[in-house]
Amino acid sequence: MKIERRTLLAGSGAALAIAAAPGALAAKDPNPLAAFIAADGSAIKAVKVTMDDEGETHIAETDVAADNSPYPLFKQFLTHKASRVAIYAAPPGHKITVIPAAKQLIYVIAGSLTVKGKNDAGHECVAGSAILLEAGARHREHAGPDGYSAIKVALAD
Repeated sequence: MKIERRTLLAGSGAALAIAAAPGALAAKDPNPLAAFIAADGSAIKAVKVTMDDEGETHIAETDVAADNSPYPLFKQFLTHKASRVAIYAAPPGHKITVIPAAKQLIYVIAGSLTVKGKNDAGHECVAGSAILLEAGARHREHAGPDGYSAIKVALAD
């Protein structure tokens, strides 16, 4: 199976997320980031993928608090420079194992995927979901029945 991918050099993940939101999603909800904002209105909901000292991957839903920057909500969470931004799509049912070399943020634009650890049943991430990946946290991505499209931002330290 072929995974389509376009890589962009240096850019703003927030601008790409807003620009790339599909028309159907934008028509349903005027704010394509709404699913990603926590109930308190100042934090984001995310699926966080981390690795413990024994090398085991842990996946959990979390709210990530905002900083005090004057930027719009989404940009507050990109406090590191982006070293790489990619927009990609995976076909239905596609499975891939990933070991990120750097911290990454994945924003699901359309479709769905399940993020799984070694001994984890997985967390389904639908359009509007954010996934925060710790460097070295090995995980699997399983595309849903319609596949998925996402923006991946590699965060420089």
